[in-house]
Amino acid sequence: MSAHEGEGDAEAASEVRHRTANTLQLLATLARMRGQKTSDLEARRQMTWMAEAIGALGALERRRSGDTVDFSAYLEEMAQVWRRRQAGQAVEVVVEVDNLKVRDQAASTLALITNELVGNALTHGLIGAEARLIRITLRQESGGMARLIVADGGPGFDPAAAEGRERFGLWLARSLAGQVRGELALLRGPNGGVRAQLTFPM
Repeated sequence: MSAHEGEGDAEAASEVRHRTANTLQLLATLARMRGQKTSDLEARRQMTWMAEAIGALGALERRRSGDTVDFSAYLEEMAQVWRRRQAGQAVEVVVEVDNLKVRDQAASTLALITNELVGNALTHGLIGAEARLIRITLRQESGGMARLIVADGGPGFDPAAAEGRERFGLWLARSLAGQVRGELALLRGPNGGVRAQLTFPM
């Protein structure tokens, strides 16, 4: 293959990613608009959830390059989106990440897991919190592993309780974690709140 052909293939791939990202963002907008038009609160909640999940995948497309995804840059970009979710309420989303690229096959699943964990923290982790702060940490570990942590300063949870905070979002995150051979744990934060911790292979 000539250098010219290689450049052409790269441009074509970039164009496909761009179009895919735009299509996903359009679908997210349509889902959000449809939810705003319904008087059924549960249907509105479900459509909002769908719009946020599709939007998260759309943002991911812009970070693909070859067979990897710049997940650190993706988290930095999404932090701005998550800050805006609490309309009219100030919330700080702090991102502390190593420069990590993840496998293309796992990136979409990791994006959905992160979106669910942050959504859960925004919904439950700010109640009664002195500081309205969500902290997202992504670190490379030894043995080819990585660790993602989403921490809040909210009321925490009782792991011995029958229901605890295991709602649909966390159930989904646990299910998706298995797809990337990861392990998801909910831990009490050292100063209260919850630390959702996902350990997964790079």
